[in-house]
Amino acid sequence: MKKTNFIPSLLTLTALQGLLLFCFQQFVTSILLSNLAWLALIYFFLLTLVTYKITQSGLPKDNKTFITRTYSAIGIRFVFSIFPLFIYLIFSPERQLSFAVVYLFMYFFYTAFEIYFLVVNLRPDLKK
Repeated sequence: MKKTNFIPSLLTLTALQGLLLFCFQQFVTSILLSNLAWLALIYFFLLTLVTYKITQSGLPKDNKTFITRTYSAIGIRFVFSIFPLFIYLIFSPERQLSFAVVYLFMYFFYTAFEIYFLVVNLRPDLKK
């Protein structure tokens, strides 16, 4: 993975999702969305940086180490993504369905972004 391309792309994705979140809060007044969605956006940004770092640390090593680190990053992302949602659903008196849906969309967008970035940057290695 190219470090110089990943961070700007991640920042662009986060800015676009932030813009979508802002527009949703401003223009869709029939559905209330908690301000926790902004914290979730920052949380997924930071979580993606951490899992990227874990995956990237396996690149200079052999294929077995890289695959182990990639699967570890996927597991970490899943656990650290679902756990806060469960905490919210169990302990929050509001339990807004709209927040849960937005949270899951963020999870899928960031996961798809990381997988796409990984596949695109590893494709040249397949030709060797």
